[in-house]
Amino acid sequence: MKQTTVQMIRAHLVTASVAATTIDAAVVSLLVFSRYPQTLFETTSFRLLTFVLLLAVVLATRHAAQVAFRAAVKRRHARFVGPARDAVSVSSVCPARGLVMLHLRFTGMPYVAVDATGW
Repeated sequence: MKQTTVQMIRAHLVTASVAATTIDAAVVSLLVFSRYPQTLFETTSFRLLTFVLLLAVVLATRHAAQVAFRAAVKRRHARFVGPARDAVSVSSVCPARGLVMLHLRFTGMPYVAVDATGW
């Protein structure tokens, strides 16, 4: 398996894991503080709802990262570099650098470290 494919899968899995942890924390707090019955969270409908929430969070995160990347390119915080202009270099002063880097990992685009370009 190519390294870029591994990075793409890893980015999606980490995003889904953070979402699952947040959902789990919400379920535990509902169990402790609101006294919902535990059997409510064992139903098929709850599992389906959890799956839909995970999918929605991953898609929303992908969309937010894409919007941040487009804004960074537009504001010249990110630029295409290399002989084929296929790699991306992101400025260290980019306000949404984390989201831009996440977009690059989601899409498998190659990126160059800032020190290597001197930018």
